Amino acid sequence: MEYLESKRTDVLKVIKPICEAFNIKDYDYEVKDYGQRETLRIGNTRIGCSSNSIGAVIEELVGYIFIMTWRQRSMGAFENQTKSVIKRYWIK
Repeated sequence: MEYLESKRTDVLKVIKPICEAFNIKDYDYEVKDYGQRETLRIGNTRIGCSSNSIGAVIEELVGYIFIMTWRQRSMGAFENQTKSVIKRYWIK
């Protein structure tokens, strides 16, 4: 559990400037169930990140930012499929 608390601190330190650049203020990296579940929380959206590297957590954050900032534009013929792939680890 000590490792995961250290990882949480590292993740938050790395994603802080990205979140600040996109004016995201409500975020956290949650570690629950004795380390069995790691979740990136951005506002009300939770993204499963168990056993992810810090780089993979950043990729999930970038996917979230892409989905949330690209709302008014078309992604083309495969929009639904693209969004589904990006959001595959989002917890409903």
